[in-house]
Amino acid sequence: MNNIIGILREGLSKKGEKRVAITAENAKHILGWGHKLIVQSAINPKTGEIKRIFPDITYKRVGAIIDEDLSSANVIFGLKEIHISRILPNKVYLLFSHTHKGQLKNRNLLRAFVENYSTVIDYELIRNDENNRLITAFTYNAGYAGMVDTLWTLGKRLKIKGIHNPFESLRQSIEEEHLYKAREKFLHVANKIESKGTPYKLPPIIVCFLGKGKTAKGALEMFNMLPYESISIEQLKEVYENGSRKKLYVLHIQRDKIYRLKEKSLHLRGKYNLLSDREKRNFYNDNPQHFESNLEYILPYITVLMSCIIWSQEYPRTVTKEMMKNVYKKNKTLQVIGDITCDPNGSIEFSKETWIDNPVYIYNPNTGKIKDGFEGEGVAVMAVTNLPCEFSADASEQFSDDLFPFLKNIVSANYSHSLDRSKLSPEIRRAVIMWKGEFTEEYKYLQKFIGE
Repeated sequence: MNNIIGILREGLSKKGEKRVAITAENAKHILGWGHKLIVQSAINPKTGEIKRIFPDITYKRVGAIIDEDLSSANVIFGLKEIHISRILPNKVYLLFSHTHKGQLKNRNLLRAFVENYSTVIDYELIRNDENNRLITAFTYNAGYAGMVDTLWTLGKRLKIKGIHNPFESLRQSIEEEHLYKAREKFLHVANKIESKGTPYKLPPIIVCFLGKGKTAKGALEMFNMLPYESISIEQLKEVYENGSRKKLYVLHIQRDKIYRLKEKSLHLRGKYNLLSDREKRNFYNDNPQHFESNLEYILPYITVLMSCIIWSQEYPRTVTKEMMKNVYKKNKTLQVIGDITCDPNGSIEFSKETWIDNPVYIYNPNTGKIKDGFEGEGVAVMAVTNLPCEFSADASEQFSDDLFPFLKNIVSANYSHSLDRSKLSPEIRRAVIMWKGEFTEEYKYLQKFIGE
């Protein structure tokens, strides 16, 4: 079926957002498959702000039409949530809607999609038969940018304290624009550490990574460019007291070390210790009420905490306000928290959403107060909510390539009749939240979040 495909420009509310779901390189295939392609200009006509990393000419060259008006398109590719005022009736929208958990901030968006008889396909929900996500390119980029911005924060924070350090030369990811430039800077930092070492005003620098997913892997991929030694929890005190300044130290811990059984649940310890790693993960997932964070024994020794784990309310936090207050009274080693997954008031209880133009705040554990910027008493927290767009070109290319195996099926499907007759692949069908304004069977639970 020949459809008219639209590519949406990202909205002004998304600060620093220049990513796009489909690059011109992959867009040319849409035209080759016999579909018309309309692309909104990269430049917002009201403000002149550039909202897409790739200029209009790259899409013109492959045969796309550049036009603000997408009303003739029936399938529209966006990226992040669309503002309600931009929703056109009776359209198919592909985007990260951030609605499938009933997120409070996007319930009005969900309601607007229903009212406009929209069909919504959420990239995050494209899954295989084993229920594994298939479109995850941005998670690596979040790790890359998060690692750069966290060590950039460390450099600025230490300099403000009068401590010269090898991280001072780093720049925020958005200033580098391309990943290869950030990597070049990391090699420069590596040489400085090996030749001049880390500051003697600090203990040996230990960076603790939480999690093992793709975000953590992206962060570690960047960090691996620096001279380091991996250590265990048992080695923390020795390294803290006697470690080398000519390298960094990495403590990478996962769920079984991040959390421990609560005192009132210690009667389960014998049974729990006999479980395999997989069985321990399943037990934790099914019984989070029996666990609490183990980080109070780790925070006194580390300089940087990289939080790369997804969190939801039924699970214990990794760092609580009370824990941070108790640790900070005795030991102020922790300088920076990189909250890469950025769950406001989530795994890091005092985390809040920050943006590229105001990325860092100082949390004072003694008072519980937050102050934007790099100065003040406390711990610096970098929690940029849209880290991947700091490397907009790299992130867009990776995402577009991840999406490409499904692209022909998506743009060629029949959206005129029922979902059963659409000829969408099973992977894409699993991501259809609603069809023509009605929630699909798997997502009918979302009705309760917008009223009957």
